[in-house]
Amino acid sequence: MARFENLARDKATVIDKILACNDIMKALNYNETNFLDQPEFDPAILLFDRLFPHRFIPGTSEKKKTYITISFGKYRAIKNSFKGGLITFSVFTHQDLFRTDYGILRTDFIITKLDEIFNEAEGLGVGKAEFYDMDALSVNTDYHGSYISYKVCDFN
Repeated sequence: MARFENLARDKATVIDKILACNDIMKALNYNETNFLDQPEFDPAILLFDRLFPHRFIPGTSEKKKTYITISFGKYRAIKNSFKGGLITFSVFTHQDLFRTDYGILRTDFIITKLDEIFNEAEGLGVGKAEFYDMDALSVNTDYHGSYISYKVCDFN
């Protein structure tokens, strides 16, 4: 039987790695097209406001924002000795916030930074996190983006 005592630790590790990426934090926090040129701030203010350790956004907001949600899913026992699963990052923004001064869409910028952090990363489960898939995402008529998933394995 699969045991999940490390799941909470892995979620905290994922959140910490994202919060430590100043470029992602600025892309989430600032709506300006030159978000990287904006002032530093405490990234912890974005947790449960624009960065969520679950796959949904609670409530609605009148303000245009960019979001990252994180889900841990499809965990299963493998030969009763370890479990594997997927970590999925959904990145979406209001359609008015896609444009940046960096030659790339805001959501693509964030996905690229997430991939730099998590693809082949160690410290989540056993071995390295492996890219699994990516696709477009539309939340509603105003919010769009992409999701990206990584496969991880963990011993019991």
